[in-house]
Amino acid sequence: ATAVDDYVQRSRNMGGPSSGKKGSATGDDVVGWGCPRVRISMAELRSENPRLAQRLRFDPLRHLRALEAACHAVATEERPGYDKDDVRIKVAIHGPVSATPSSPRDLASSSLRQLVCVEGVATKVSAIKPKVVKSVHFCPVTRQHESRVYVDATDPQLGLPAVDASGRELSDRVISITSSVYPTKDKDGNSLETEFGLSTYKDHQTVTLQEMPERAPMGQLPRSVELI
Repeated sequence: ATAVDDYVQRSRNMGGPSSGKKGSATGDDVVGWGCPRVRISMAELRSENPRLAQRLRFDPLRHLRALEAACHAVATEERPGYDKDDVRIKVAIHGPVSATPSSPRDLASSSLRQLVCVEGVATKVSAIKPKVVKSVHFCPVTRQHESRVYVDATDPQLGLPAVDASGRELSDRVISITSSVYPTKDKDGNSLETEFGLSTYKDHQTVTLQEMPERAPMGQLPRSVELI
């Protein structure tokens, strides 16, 4: 909650569309002005608030969620109704994350749940496939709709505290993996029909990043890592 308020205030002071200042999120980078993504500069954030940049590096999942909530709050105020089609702002991090970039060989357990910059060669890129995020089902007997949200092992919010409608974290609720099976009956045993057109999907793609051959140790093959 504190991070969201802090990011909202800094977005208005540094990079808000109406501030007239050059910040980490300006111009056409902001959704509602032509692009559903805001680019956050680690260099600018580090020079403005080193402590906040450090927390973003070592606890990126919670802070990225706070960043997206802050950007959504600013965009809703600057351009009401931009999210009428369920479009939400996404955040991209650019700039130097640490002193030196890592390679697939350097990734270890100490890098888990941290923000890292990995350099390499993309050797394989999969096709973009839809992954269901929320399914909607209709019951012909009761004439009611039901929905179910799905969380798998690749969800960036897995293991984080749940949030309420105002974006505040609920310390007693943790986001966990859900079943991937579509419901076929409601709690009363009535049959359900899946409304594919009303369900929500997201793009899913994997990239295989290989270590640069010239940087691999002599006599060893380059290592690879799969990115989601």
